Amino acid sequence: MNNNLDRRAFLKLLAASGCASFLGYTRSFGDPALKPATQGPVCPWARLHHRCVNGDDDDWNVHPHGDLNLIEHITTHTSVNLDRNWNIARLDKLDEMVRYPFLFMHSELAPDFTSEDRANLREYFLRGGFLFAEDCVNGKGRTGSHSNTDYFFQRMATELPAILPEAKFGKVPFDHPVFHCFFHIYGGLPHMQGIPHGLYGATYNGRLVALLSPSDTHCAWTGWFSEAKRRAGLQMGTNIYLYAMTQPTPGGF
Repeated sequence: MNNNLDRRAFLKLLAASGCASFLGYTRSFGDPALKPATQGPVCPWARLHHRCVNGDDDDWNVHPHGDLNLIEHITTHTSVNLDRNWNIARLDKLDEMVRYPFLFMHSELAPDFTSEDRANLREYFLRGGFLFAEDCVNGKGRTGSHSNTDYFFQRMATELPAILPEAKFGKVPFDHPVFHCFFHIYGGLPHMQGIPHGLYGATYNGRLVALLSPSDTHCAWTGWFSEAKRRAGLQMGTNIYLYAMTQPTPGGF
């Protein structure tokens, strides 16, 4: 197995299959009528398995059907052919992490990283991997039935700059391509629940390597909210995946 993530190889495969029309961001921003008749190579999706405070080893895996709904949305509206399997990559196993160029990380409690976890995540970034980390506001009720806690967001806002201090970490501006690369999303990150800090990112050598959200768009993928919120959450998730996998170099902020 090649442990070196290679986004260029991914792009070449898309181009070879005739399914790279979205790479220049020139399509009609989500018009399904313009979807290519063929799709690209099968691409994997994975959730990052991580331990949380107080030894909690279960909070990371809430509502996997939300991931599957986003996968379906991406494959329906774009030429990306995402595998319908819900894969797991353990943070303490670098060889598992590097199988996936894109990882989704989600929990209600604050992550509790070991030094090995931090080293693995740093190496994952350096090899070209991308992390979308999102606060699950009340997934398993670990913090009570209220939405004014953002333990995951606050911890990750501390961990990411420490793991990759060379990176620029800050709020992603509203005109950034991640909000417009496929669907036009005005006003920044759609807010679902929780504390609306907005979308934060980490840029390393001109490449966006991580996005951090407090807004629980994943719960919109599950269909918990209104139809308008569900649509906005799926569109934001689609944009994040497409931009992460196809961003130009440099592609930071």
